Amino acid sequence: MPETAVEEAKQRVIEAGIRLMETGLIARTWGNVSHRVEGGRFVITPSGRGYRSLTPDDIVTVQISDCSYSGPTKPSSEKGVHAEVYKRFPNAHFVIHTHQEYASVISACNVDAVPIEEGMLAGRVLCGAYALPSTRKLQRNVAKALTRTSNKAIIMKNHGAICYGANHTEAFEAALELDQACRQYIDDTYKSLAGEHEADAAALSRFALGLGYSSPAPVSRMLYHSRRTKDGFLLFNDSGSELLVRNGELNAALPEEASVYQQIYRKHKQINHIHWSGIPEVALFSQTGQPLKPLLDDFAQLIGTSARNTALSPSEVSAALKSSSAVLIRGMGALCCGVNSDEALAVRMVLEKNSKAHIGAKLLGQVKPIHYLESLLMRFVYLKKYSKQAAVTS
Repeated sequence: MPETAVEEAKQRVIEAGIRLMETGLIARTWGNVSHRVEGGRFVITPSGRGYRSLTPDDIVTVQISDCSYSGPTKPSSEKGVHAEVYKRFPNAHFVIHTHQEYASVISACNVDAVPIEEGMLAGRVLCGAYALPSTRKLQRNVAKALTRTSNKAIIMKNHGAICYGANHTEAFEAALELDQACRQYIDDTYKSLAGEHEADAAALSRFALGLGYSSPAPVSRMLYHSRRTKDGFLLFNDSGSELLVRNGELNAALPEEASVYQQIYRKHKQINHIHWSGIPEVALFSQTGQPLKPLLDDFAQLIGTSARNTALSPSEVSAALKSSSAVLIRGMGALCCGVNSDEALAVRMVLEKNSKAHIGAKLLGQVKPIHYLESLLMRFVYLKKYSKQAAVTS
């Protein structure tokens, strides 16, 4: 396959980054995209930048041999992982690193590979050993996994996946096939263990969490989302209903969460948006009363070392948000908070994925959160560096 001109490759990388967001394979600035070009090089997305803000001048050219680059813009911190693919597979011309949902779930489970019967990825997709993101150890672990497979995807433990192809179409096809296969693997495991013919999300979650079929419905009622206003806050839901609450004007006719949101906005000046999540996996996990701990790197970065599990109480919820951007509401789901709507939605996406990872890991026999100190380090780095970059460019 002929090498692609640099400017053309840069434009394809930008388009692919936007597609990653639109297909739900990543949240915010997570994940990265690269394209091989002439001269033993590749072009890759920059570090910590929103994909929609990128221009060709922002895409960085990197040497495959040693990951060197020139210019003021830093390439993705996972450039070494991309380089390992290009070194090993001469026909690989496009690489995407995703944090896609079900491959991430599998990455947190006690499995070494996912068997796939047909399609581009037929055979076994291997799981590379865990290491902190953006480290040489992670690069080495990916390189080691690549030496043991010729498949166009590998899963990165507690992290996500690397998928590649001869072009962007093939790389995306690999990513989408991988997520479908990982979900099928989880569903088939549940059906085999439970003796069921279907894999309903609520039934699977109850089974994995040991709640039993007599446990309450996943959600007793839907909570409102919210955003701060100049003189109070707005409550709104997915059906378009809105309630405007002015400071100091709470009344008994308002939903119970209004007093909780008022306390959040009073105590946490950095929180301007709150999104509720009540999908079965989150709502049923909230019934356990347990805190949700990070099984995935992006949870540790964006949410923290734990999301506490509390009653729908202004004081309890506000206290839980001192060290986290999300809190579980017992039996009702979770509140996901951010400085803006994009961040709150990203928190919700990551919390939902981590909940599914916990349930998948429990189903497959072992829940092993990322070490507390590693999670604390990732949270610190995110708050000091990447959250500020994302806020500027989102």
